[in-house]
Amino acid sequence: ALSQYIGRSATDELNFLIGDAIIEGTGAGQPAGITAAAATISVTKETGQVASTIVLKNINKMWSRWFDRSRRRGMWLINQDSEPQLEELTLDVGTSGVPVYLPPGGVADTPNARLKGRPVMVSEYCATLGTVGDIIAADLSAYAVGLQGTVETAMSIHLRFDFAETVFRFMYAVDGQPWVASALTPFKGTNTLSPFVTLATRA
Repeated sequence: ALSQYIGRSATDELNFLIGDAIIEGTGAGQPAGITAAAATISVTKETGQVASTIVLKNINKMWSRWFDRSRRRGMWLINQDSEPQLEELTLDVGTSGVPVYLPPGGVADTPNARLKGRPVMVSEYCATLGTVGDIIAADLSAYAVGLQGTVETAMSIHLRFDFAETVFRFMYAVDGQPWVASALTPFKGTNTLSPFVTLATRA
Protein backbone atom coordinates (compact mmCIF):
# COMPACT_ATOMS: atom_id res chain seq x y z
CA ALA A 1 0.00 0.00 0.00
CA LEU A 2 2.88 2.38 0.79
CA SER A 3 4.48 1.70 -2.60
CA GLN A 4 1.20 2.52 -4.35
CA TYR A 5 0.84 5.74 -2.36
CA ILE A 6 4.41 6.81 -3.16
CA GLY A 7 3.85 6.01 -6.84
CA ARG A 8 0.70 8.15 -7.00
CA SER A 9 2.37 10.99 -5.10
CA ALA A 10 5.41 10.91 -7.40
CA THR A 11 3.14 11.05 -10.46
CA ASP A 12 1.25 14.02 -9.01
CA GLU A 13 4.52 15.84 -8.32
CA LEU A 14 5.84 15.15 -11.82
CA ASN A 15 2.63 16.52 -13.31
CA PHE A 16 2.97 19.63 -11.15
CA LEU A 17 6.61 20.22 -12.17
CA ILE A 18 5.77 19.79 -15.87
CA GLY A 19 2.78 22.15 -15.70
CA ASP A 20 4.78 24.75 -13.81
CA ALA A 21 7.63 24.52 -16.32
CA ILE A 22 5.25 24.98 -19.27
CA ILE A 23 4.12 28.27 -17.73
CA GLU A 24 7.31 29.58 -16.10
CA GLY A 25 10.16 27.26 -17.17
CA THR A 26 13.57 28.78 -17.89
CA GLY A 27 14.48 26.43 -20.74
CA ALA A 28 17.68 25.41 -18.90
CA GLY A 29 17.29 21.74 -18.04
CA GLN A 30 13.51 22.12 -18.25
CA PRO A 31 10.87 23.21 -20.79
CA ALA A 32 10.87 26.85 -21.92
CA GLY A 33 7.86 28.46 -20.29
CA ILE A 34 5.19 30.64 -21.86
CA THR A 35 5.65 33.75 -19.72
CA ALA A 36 9.33 34.24 -20.60
CA ALA A 37 9.14 33.08 -24.23
CA ALA A 38 10.36 35.41 -26.97
CA ALA A 39 7.06 34.93 -28.81
CA THR A 40 4.94 36.04 -25.85
CA ILE A 41 3.56 39.58 -25.92
CA SER A 42 3.31 41.48 -22.64
CA VAL A 43 0.63 44.18 -22.65
CA THR A 44 1.45 47.25 -20.55
CA LYS A 45 -0.75 48.38 -17.69
CA GLU A 46 -2.96 51.46 -17.93
CA THR A 47 -1.65 54.86 -16.89
CA GLY A 48 -2.40 55.32 -13.19
CA GLN A 49 -3.70 51.79 -12.82
CA VAL A 50 -3.92 50.72 -9.19
CA ALA A 51 -1.49 47.99 -8.11
CA SER A 52 -2.68 44.38 -8.15
CA THR A 53 -5.73 45.02 -10.32
CA ILE A 54 -7.12 43.85 -13.65
CA VAL A 55 -9.29 46.33 -15.53
CA LEU A 56 -11.42 45.92 -18.64
CA LYS A 57 -8.96 47.86 -20.79
CA ASN A 58 -6.30 45.27 -19.88
CA ILE A 59 -8.54 42.49 -21.20
CA ASN A 60 -9.43 44.41 -24.36
CA LYS A 61 -5.77 45.12 -25.16
CA MET A 62 -4.71 41.55 -24.49
CA TRP A 63 -7.50 40.35 -26.79
CA SER A 64 -6.39 42.74 -29.54
CA ARG A 65 -2.88 41.22 -29.49
CA TRP A 66 -4.05 37.61 -29.41
CA PHE A 67 -3.50 35.91 -32.78
CA ASP A 68 -6.88 35.55 -34.48
CA ARG A 69 -6.55 31.79 -35.03
CA SER A 70 -5.63 31.33 -31.39
CA ARG A 71 -8.82 33.10 -30.32
CA ARG A 72 -10.83 30.23 -31.77
CA ARG A 73 -9.09 27.51 -29.71
CA GLY A 74 -7.34 29.29 -26.83
CA MET A 75 -8.31 29.94 -23.22
CA TRP A 76 -7.59 32.37 -20.40
CA LEU A 77 -5.41 30.99 -17.61
CA ILE A 78 -5.66 32.85 -14.32
CA ASN A 79 -4.41 32.63 -10.77
CA GLN A 80 -7.24 32.09 -8.32
CA ASP A 81 -6.35 35.44 -6.69
CA SER A 82 -7.33 37.11 -9.99
CA GLU A 83 -10.88 35.75 -9.97
CA PRO A 84 -12.44 38.53 -7.84
CA GLN A 85 -10.97 41.10 -10.23
CA LEU A 86 -12.74 39.49 -13.20
CA GLU A 87 -16.01 39.22 -11.29
CA GLU A 88 -15.94 42.97 -10.65
CA LEU A 89 -15.31 43.97 -14.28
CA THR A 90 -18.06 46.15 -15.74
CA LEU A 91 -18.69 47.85 -19.07
CA ASP A 92 -19.90 51.43 -18.72
CA VAL A 93 -23.27 51.89 -20.39
CA GLY A 94 -24.85 55.30 -19.87
CA THR A 95 -24.73 56.09 -16.16
CA SER A 96 -24.47 52.49 -15.03
CA GLY A 97 -22.35 49.43 -15.73
CA VAL A 98 -22.97 45.96 -17.15
CA PRO A 99 -21.09 42.95 -15.66
CA VAL A 100 -18.55 41.53 -18.08
CA TYR A 101 -17.74 38.20 -16.44
CA LEU A 102 -20.73 37.23 -14.29
CA PRO A 103 -23.59 35.13 -15.74
CA PRO A 104 -27.00 36.75 -16.37
CA GLY A 105 -28.26 35.61 -12.96
CA GLY A 106 -25.40 37.37 -11.14
CA VAL A 107 -23.61 35.88 -8.15
CA ALA A 108 -26.61 33.64 -7.41
CA ASP A 109 -25.76 31.53 -10.47
CA THR A 110 -22.64 29.56 -11.25
CA PRO A 111 -20.10 31.82 -13.04
CA ASN A 112 -19.94 31.14 -16.74
CA ALA A 113 -16.13 31.20 -16.61
CA ARG A 114 -15.87 32.75 -20.06
CA LEU A 115 -14.25 35.99 -21.13
CA LYS A 116 -14.62 37.34 -24.68
CA GLY A 117 -16.29 34.02 -25.41
CA ARG A 118 -13.26 31.93 -24.44
CA PRO A 119 -13.12 29.67 -21.37
CA VAL A 120 -11.36 30.84 -18.21
CA MET A 121 -9.41 28.21 -16.28
CA VAL A 122 -7.94 28.70 -12.81
CA SER A 123 -4.38 27.37 -12.67
CA GLU A 124 -2.05 27.17 -9.69
CA TYR A 125 0.86 27.61 -12.11
CA CYS A 126 -0.13 31.21 -12.83
CA ALA A 127 1.60 33.97 -10.87
CA THR A 128 -0.20 35.79 -8.08
CA LEU A 129 -2.34 38.85 -8.77
CA GLY A 130 -0.44 41.91 -10.01
CA THR A 131 2.48 39.92 -11.42
CA VAL A 132 3.21 38.89 -15.01
CA GLY A 133 1.42 35.59 -15.54
CA ASP A 134 -1.56 36.23 -13.25
CA ILE A 135 -3.72 36.21 -16.39
CA ILE A 136 -2.59 34.66 -19.68
CA ALA A 137 -4.32 34.46 -23.04
CA ALA A 138 -2.97 31.10 -24.13
CA ASP A 139 -3.36 28.86 -27.15
CA LEU A 140 -1.77 25.67 -25.85
CA SER A 141 -1.98 24.06 -29.30
CA ALA A 142 0.85 26.49 -30.17
CA TYR A 143 3.08 24.91 -27.51
CA ALA A 144 5.15 21.87 -28.51
CA VAL A 145 5.88 19.15 -25.95
CA GLY A 146 8.37 16.32 -26.46
CA LEU A 147 8.10 13.17 -24.32
CA GLN A 148 10.51 10.26 -24.05
CA GLY A 149 8.85 7.05 -22.97
CA THR A 150 6.91 6.83 -19.72
CA VAL A 151 7.74 7.34 -16.06
CA GLU A 152 10.64 5.07 -15.13
CA THR A 153 10.29 3.69 -11.62
CA ALA A 154 12.95 1.87 -9.62
CA MET A 155 13.26 0.71 -6.02
CA SER A 156 16.39 -0.33 -4.15
CA ILE A 157 17.01 -1.77 -0.69
CA HIS A 158 20.78 -1.64 -1.24
CA LEU A 159 21.53 2.09 -1.62
CA ARG A 160 20.66 2.79 2.04
CA PHE A 161 21.06 -0.79 3.30
CA ASP A 162 23.12 0.25 6.35
CA PHE A 163 20.22 2.46 7.47
CA ALA A 164 17.48 -0.14 6.79
CA GLU A 165 15.89 2.22 4.25
CA THR A 166 14.28 1.57 0.88
CA VAL A 167 14.93 4.11 -1.88
CA PHE A 168 12.49 4.93 -4.70
CA ARG A 169 13.53 6.64 -7.95
CA PHE A 170 11.29 8.18 -10.59
CA MET A 171 12.60 9.48 -13.93
CA TYR A 172 10.74 11.13 -16.79
CA ALA A 173 12.12 13.00 -19.80
CA VAL A 174 10.07 15.92 -21.13
CA ASP A 175 10.83 19.13 -23.01
CA GLY A 176 8.77 21.86 -24.57
CA GLN A 177 8.60 25.34 -26.05
CA PRO A 178 6.22 27.50 -28.11
CA TRP A 179 6.04 26.56 -31.79
CA VAL A 180 6.66 30.15 -32.85
CA ALA A 181 10.03 31.76 -32.11
CA SER A 182 8.80 35.36 -32.07
CA ALA A 183 5.66 37.47 -32.16
CA LEU A 184 3.85 37.39 -35.51
CA THR A 185 3.66 40.30 -37.94
CA PRO A 186 0.13 40.53 -39.38
CA PHE A 187 -0.48 40.66 -43.11
CA LYS A 188 -2.14 44.03 -42.58
CA GLY A 189 -1.65 46.09 -39.45
CA THR A 190 1.19 47.33 -37.28
CA ASN A 191 0.77 45.62 -33.90
CA THR A 192 2.41 42.21 -33.59
CA LEU A 193 0.27 39.24 -32.55
CA SER A 194 0.95 36.05 -30.63
CA PRO A 195 -0.68 32.82 -29.44
CA PHE A 196 0.42 33.88 -25.93
CA VAL A 197 -0.33 37.24 -24.32
CA THR A 198 0.37 38.31 -20.74
CA LEU A 199 -0.26 41.45 -18.69
CA ALA A 200 2.71 43.45 -17.37
CA THR A 201 3.28 43.80 -13.63
CA ARG A 202 0.97 46.24 -11.84
CA ALA A 203 2.92 47.35 -8.77
